[in-house]
Formats: sequence, C-alpha cells, structure tokens
Amino acid sequence: MNNEKGITLLEVLLSMVLLSIVLLTIVNFFPQMGRMNVYNGEKMKAVNIARTELAEWKDNGSLVIPPPPYKKETGPEPDTYFYYTAAIDGFNLHVMINKQSDLDAVGSPSSTKAHSIQVQVLEDQKVVSETYGYMMVNE
Repeated sequence: MNNEKGITLLEVLLSMVLLSIVLLTIVNFFPQMGRMNVYNGEKMKAVNIARTELAEWKDNGSLVIPPPPYKKETGPEPDTYFYYTAAIDGFNLHVMINKQSDLDAVGSPSSTKAHSIQVQVLEDQKVVSETYGYMMVNE
C-alpha cells in the first residue's frame, strides 16, 4: 500500500475528460474559420468587381451609352441620376451617375465635366461592396 508508483484509473479518466474538452473546443473553431474564409473571399471578389466596373465606366466616358452588359433602368430619382444594372459573376450591380456635373475637370477644356458615379455590388439584395468616383465626360 505504500508503493505509490504509477497512476490510478481515476487520474487517467480525468485527464481524458480534460483533453476531450480542450480538443472539442479547438475543433469547433474550424467550421467557423471556414465560413469566415468563404465570406471574406466573396467580399474580396465583390470589391474587385466594383473597382473593375468603376474603371470600365470611367474609360467608357458616356453618361447615356453603358458598356456591356449594362441595361438602363428607371431609378427613384430619374431627374437627378442615370441608373444602370447588370449581373456579373453571380452579383447584381447597380450604377448611379449624377446627371449634373459636380465640378469642372481641372486642366482640361471647359467642355469636360466631372460626374459622380456610384457602383454597388449586391448579393441577395444586400450591398456587399460599394465604391464611388468621378467620370470625365465631354459635354
């Protein structure tokens, strides 16, 4: 009875329970990290689409002739903005261009005006990404 070498069954069971609790806690983080990675990937894709489309609209330089695949729509303020929509890579895009020039383009002929443009990328009717800029238009 005085020989206390080794471990008891109770100690083994207690260590297994503690180890199981720690491992289950760590394992529960993996699905959460996977969902977060998917969400961040979709968000990054939407941000890149918004930037690319803003650049394409700036290069287009026309308020009334949209680049493909956009369609002209009637928005809530038709006297103030031009509205365009498109579907790209599973996202819905909404583009609003101010009909009135916000400012004259600096260092260019007086006929060139800067119009504000807003590009929204939506998924399931929720805005995933949004970007703003100005497009130069010869008027």
